[in-house]
Amino acid sequence: MAATPRGPFPWLVTAFVANLAVIASASFFLGRGTIGREALNALTLVSVAGAAVMFALSWKIIDYMVMRAIRRMAAEVRAIAHGSARTGIEVERYAIVAPLPEAVNEVCARMIHARAELAEGLTTATAKAQETSSRLAAILNDLHEGVVVCNQRHQVVLYNQVAFDMLSGSGELGLGRSLFETLAQGPVTHMHDVLTQRIGTAEGGASFLCGSADGRMLLQARMSLARGSDGAAAGYVVTLIDAGPQIAALAKRDALLRAVAEGLVSPLARLRAAASDPHAVEREAAVIERAISRVTIGWQRAISGWWPKTDMQSSDLFAYVARRFDDGAPKVTVTGLPVWLHADSHSLALAVEELVRRVSEASGAREVDLGAEGEDEDSAWLDIVWSGDTVDDAIRAQWLAKPLSALGGMTVRDVLAHHAGESIVHQQREGRAWLRLPMTKGVERHVIAKATLPTRPEFYDLSLLEQARDTGTLGRRPLRSLTYVVFDTETTGLQPSAGDQMVQIGGVRVVNARILSGESFDRIINPGCPIPPQSIRFHGITDEMVKDKPPLSVVLPQFKAFCADAVLVAHNAAFDLKFLRLRERACGVAFDNPVLDTMILSSYLDGPDTGHSLDDICERLGIVIEHRHTALGDAMVTAAVLLKQIDMLEARGIHTLDEAVKALDLTMALHQRQQAL
Repeated sequence: MAATPRGPFPWLVTAFVANLAVIASASFFLGRGTIGREALNALTLVSVAGAAVMFALSWKIIDYMVMRAIRRMAAEVRAIAHGSARTGIEVERYAIVAPLPEAVNEVCARMIHARAELAEGLTTATAKAQETSSRLAAILNDLHEGVVVCNQRHQVVLYNQVAFDMLSGSGELGLGRSLFETLAQGPVTHMHDVLTQRIGTAEGGASFLCGSADGRMLLQARMSLARGSDGAAAGYVVTLIDAGPQIAALAKRDALLRAVAEGLVSPLARLRAAASDPHAVEREAAVIERAISRVTIGWQRAISGWWPKTDMQSSDLFAYVARRFDDGAPKVTVTGLPVWLHADSHSLALAVEELVRRVSEASGAREVDLGAEGEDEDSAWLDIVWSGDTVDDAIRAQWLAKPLSALGGMTVRDVLAHHAGESIVHQQREGRAWLRLPMTKGVERHVIAKATLPTRPEFYDLSLLEQARDTGTLGRRPLRSLTYVVFDTETTGLQPSAGDQMVQIGGVRVVNARILSGESFDRIINPGCPIPPQSIRFHGITDEMVKDKPPLSVVLPQFKAFCADAVLVAHNAAFDLKFLRLRERACGVAFDNPVLDTMILSSYLDGPDTGHSLDDICERLGIVIEHRHTALGDAMVTAAVLLKQIDMLEARGIHTLDEAVKALDLTMALHQRQQAL
């Protein structure tokens, strides 16, 4: 039905006609001749008044007929959008703004249809989610283990009835509450740090021991990370078993076995002393002693095999221990190359921490070093080293008997026995005392096999090393007393003068013949250019990995500050120095430190005809290589090579930096002479 125009349209037509009349009258009088000023002024005023009336009337019409209609229509549409039962607006009421009402009704119809589809989809999805949730709840509740799922803030987002029954007596377990209201915080955060910082360790999760928040229970736990679509950790899942009864039973059996073993030792000794036929008795006593020893060792291995352990690097374990001495009493320094261990990292860290505190109290040592060393393919040692005197057996026995409250009263001896035995070795070397704890090496293979890659070409650039021959007062100091920064670089190619750039630089400090693995430098660099595939084969650093990393202009000054006044050491040092020297001026730094080259030292020590690649040298010296073709990994290995070479140099009467530099210069001169022949 067509709408009839209503409102002030007649008045608008009348005003328009009146305005036309005024204009016509003005034109008539102007056409008759000159008019007076008063008449002209009056005509002007009438024209202005007519225009004003026309404007006011037009605005009123627009407001009354259009704007008010639009506001009413907006209110109706807003009501429909917020769930009104209406499906559209009345087109006849808003004819003045047609065809807008028809378009609005089309949008409303589509919106209502979409709302219906969304509601139907939500209903279906909710039903499926409820079904899945019910199945998951049934599965979780059917498990014998307690299961708790947490987000990255350690808030509980899911748990099963077993976990609730297990932990409800220790605290409030509920959705959104902190897990640490029911579980001890230390073991959980420690394992979470281990899994998030070492991706390879996190793949299958890791087992650990954890106490309840009130210390009433000891639980065998296993943590696995839950990752989001982007691969980042979004939370974690902890499964829990009450380990108290098992540990109590094992502890009773262990104590019984120890009592049996210790009870037989004294009678055997008296039997040897009192027998009339000492040789026969000695043989029989030896047979009994061996049998007891076999039973004891087998029992300890059985307990050790049950204990929840995972593979981890010694450097991670020691870093966790060092963080517990933030007050600096004593100062704990991590030294040496990392070794893969098979351990319950939390209980072992607490045991090592306790021993470090006892060492500091008994000897007054203000600095303690922690390191690890592999003995063979299966065994390793954890070393606690300090400057001072040894302690006697009675004091060490007291240390081993010290209960650890965080582990439900287990002693240091118990923790060590569950790993590789409690037989601590105590040594004294060159004014430093050593406690050596036996350990088991990691049972998994952690070195990714890479295709055999060619080594870098050898750079014997005498001009580069001559710039670092000004040793100053350092030249007269013994090699063992110097501070070194052993470094390595990974690059886009082998031609620095042709535009190849660094993509990674890593370094580690060596102080007083100790590799301070806790004081390292490791940076990935954005080279500002694509990385060739043939270079990615060596170091594994891709364009995606460097896109958000800082450029060399940021990293190189940081590395210079890390080096300070130390002696720089590298394998095939001329290659790495070339990359540094070409970018010095652009980055505003100068690497004028003295430099030693382990490749040239190897040529001097072992002769020019033997292999001098890093792999060849490590094979000769018995150094295990891990993380090959990474800047920090190669720097760590080169640092171990340097310490071996210092021993060999001292055996040849070379003790100071100046003497070592002269040996390098002589070796390089001989090499260049051979090249010229």
